Amino acid sequence: MPLLELTDIARHYGSGAGQVRALDGVSLGIEAGEFVAIMGQSGSGKSTLMHIIGCLDRPDGGRYRVRGQDVAALDSDQLAALRRQTFGFVFQRYNLLGGASAQANVEMPAIYAGLPKTERAERARRLLDELGLSDRAGHHPNELSGGQQQRVAIARALINDPPVILADEPTGALDSNSSAELMALLKRLNQAGRTVVLITHDAQVAAHAQRVVRIADGRIVDDQPADRAQAPAPVTAAPAEPATVLLPELGEATRMALR
Repeated sequence: MPLLELTDIARHYGSGAGQVRALDGVSLGIEAGEFVAIMGQSGSGKSTLMHIIGCLDRPDGGRYRVRGQDVAALDSDQLAALRRQTFGFVFQRYNLLGGASAQANVEMPAIYAGLPKTERAERARRLLDELGLSDRAGHHPNELSGGQQQRVAIARALINDPPVILADEPTGALDSNSSAELMALLKRLNQAGRTVVLITHDAQVAAHAQRVVRIADGRIVDDQPADRAQAPAPVTAAPAEPATVLLPELGEATRMALR
């Protein structure tokens, strides 16, 4: 059974003559431990597909299963738990909080996961150190280069130890050297057993993946199979808990609201 399985997925916007079929019958299976690039031009539907895969949006038709679990059967709290435990997100524009330090940005998902303060701080420091940013932990995003900000974003994506990394045009705002460093990092994460799904319009970036899925006009037009001959042992996650995880402290809630 694939880790991620999409069957006849449809996502439409608008109605009548003005309806846009962002996704039109997309079927795709992604195995644990794969490095898959989903490639297409602007408006092809690739970002909409990433939103569906990452449980940031729901399809209008079709079926989506994560580890065999039908996502349509989950309520909003269960969906949030599944998303938190399964996916780490990396975006083109980093999406860091300008008023928070690098370490505070990395810790953010762990707050929602209910991790104790000391444990999440230790995890954040360890990740920043592994990514060569130990001396930048107290710096704010505007004090970091684009490549450093994207590494902070990757540390944030890893803080809850998710088995899947979803990267949406992660090199789009980077220079060539920073882009090369980022792709090398994503490859190392995959070699360590994480499933990586990369959204890109750039064929050179897509070439780093084991498998390239091309999408156009909301449909998959080509799928180059992965070479799984030496696939790493995949990282797995525990099944999502239905209970909502509350922020552990009123002080944390207040600081989150202010940020």
